[in-house]
Amino acid sequence: MQGVNYSRAPEKGILLAYFPDALVFERYTVTKDGLRFENWQHFQEKTPVECHLFDENTEYRMVTRAARNDRIELLLTKEEEEQMDPDLVYTEDVLVKEEYSVKGTLPKRLRIVNRYIYTENDVLVLKNYRIAEI
Repeated sequence: MQGVNYSRAPEKGILLAYFPDALVFERYTVTKDGLRFENWQHFQEKTPVECHLFDENTEYRMVTRAARNDRIELLLTKEEEEQMDPDLVYTEDVLVKEEYSVKGTLPKRLRIVNRYIYTENDVLVLKNYRIAEI
């Protein structure tokens, strides 16, 4: 996949990538040649609109903003959440659609770690979230 900085991603984990015409949700590994997953050749020349590469502790996220012709890259870690006020971190486990979880290598659930902040007006808002493998 074009445009993804594999060096910031966990060495292996789960890939969730949104393309204008497809969704990729499967296991990946990072090799010296780049990112490898089952259908990698199909997406070799394409850039995802949004890409999440994650394991239990780390998520690398890349979002392409076509209107601004730029990209947002984030590295989110469990360690950051451990430093936060626990009242501002909300964790929920969500079910994976059966069509993906029946593949055998993907989990039946994923963990979403929501990170909240208070604004200067004392309004609680969602600042970010991290996807994690359970």
